[in-house]
Amino acid sequence: MKHNETTIYWAFDGKYQIRAEEPVPIIQNYFKNKEAKDYEYMRCPSFQEQFYNTYGIKSIFDYNVKFQKNGITSDKHDQNFYNEFVNPRNVTSKLASFNMSYVFVADNDDLEMEYLQPTMENNSFNNSAILIPGKINIGKYIRPLDCAFHARDTRVEIEENDIYAYVKFNTKKKIKFKRFFYTEELQDVMTGQRIAEYRKKTFKPLDWFYKKQQAIKVKERTVKLIKKNLV
Repeated sequence: MKHNETTIYWAFDGKYQIRAEEPVPIIQNYFKNKEAKDYEYMRCPSFQEQFYNTYGIKSIFDYNVKFQKNGITSDKHDQNFYNEFVNPRNVTSKLASFNMSYVFVADNDDLEMEYLQPTMENNSFNNSAILIPGKINIGKYIRPLDCAFHARDTRVEIEENDIYAYVKFNTKKKIKFKRFFYTEELQDVMTGQRIAEYRKKTFKPLDWFYKKQQAIKVKERTVKLIKKNLV
């Protein structure tokens, strides 16, 4: 690996991983087929800095949900698909998740990743939902991302290839993605030890989660298996 690069391993958690695509760089993707003269901010350093090392992750399905007083429904696909793809969290606040679980693991020991609303996108999901953002250090802590959202109104639509979230890697180094095949063994190492289940419902900072995983070397064991499953 070059000294000015950092490697990030990525995969999609689940049986539909064959449909997933590598994250796309936001600046290049947004200005694709656009004339520079029409977008004078294209070379603005503050804009470039804002979206440096920022990538979009895409939906692998077309889907929709509708929030009603008695629950969350969909008229797309069947009930089995709904059961595996939708996590209905709260009808009152119109909160739910789509189970599109990308996972990113840094090869080094310290790399903060932000998970952000896709502000530059004009698509079905961004126009109908508010993504729940966050950040984690993917050099210290391993967990699949969750596409959690509030509905802007009563119906959320998402189309295949919609960029539904941005991931921003807070480093000046160039990003080199390496894909790995997500196996049951990796699933067990990454998420087999459930930190959050049945613990006291009191706030814990991220550092608390980092230390819990570090105590049983989750990162080291995960990377060892990842390197055996690179594609």
